[in-house]
Amino acid sequence: MDANLILGLAAGYHYGDMRPFLASLGESGFRGVCVLFVSPTTRDLDRVGAHGVTVLPMPLPAGPDTLPANALRYFLYRDFLLGSAIRYRRILLTDVRDVIFQADPFDAGWADGLNCVLEDPRTTISQCPHNSRWVRQHQGEGALASVADSPVSCSGTVVADHDAMLGYLDAMIRRLIPFTPGERMAGYDQGVHNVLVHTGALPSLTLHDNDGPVLTLASTAGEPAVDAQGRVRNARGQIPAMVHQYDRKPSLFARIRARHAPPRP
Repeated sequence: MDANLILGLAAGYHYGDMRPFLASLGESGFRGVCVLFVSPTTRDLDRVGAHGVTVLPMPLPAGPDTLPANALRYFLYRDFLLGSAIRYRRILLTDVRDVIFQADPFDAGWADGLNCVLEDPRTTISQCPHNSRWVRQHQGEGALASVADSPVSCSGTVVADHDAMLGYLDAMIRRLIPFTPGERMAGYDQGVHNVLVHTGALPSLTLHDNDGPVLTLASTAGEPAVDAQGRVRNARGQIPAMVHQYDRKPSLFARIRARHAPPRP
């Protein structure tokens, strides 16, 4: 149980999309296992694998009831953990395209059990058109009312020990199906995640605010502070282990792409 594990989904990306994630992870001091599930449309897999990550194919079933890739990943992750001969000490589920690492993510002071992160507290679920739609259309008005005034918890970064992660994945899967299709519902897994987080349905849960191990930028005001070494700082002036949704900030996006994914000569 000494190994730590990162699980991510990289469906349809090319190497430039993933290089900031891969390069910053390599610089972070992380020495665990990183597994990325990829789709048939994910490109440059040889260059991705050169970073020392394990690349696994993601099946894409067809049909009107097909789940969006964001929901399918929870099934892939659960199957991977259930089939693993290793019991990992801690597991990070993370988005890939819009995440960078500024330190080993497992050195960030996570609590035992399940750890989830909150976004900027000034935006509640009812105030966010995306999160409110995902909750309402898949789980109903009652579910939305139960979490309307809660801050958004981002489903793109979740940390837990092996057993707690399996419990989280099982809870997610039970509520992800049957899927309620609709316009702009690809991210509905975050609606399910928020109802679980804010209604006491997840045991041994620790919530971390946006000045904790992960800085999630979509709802924050303006560009984040960056120090002389190019490290992003949170509102407290601290350096978070992970920065998520950096692509929502044009200046930061340009800086990160210039550093980690420069144009090929």
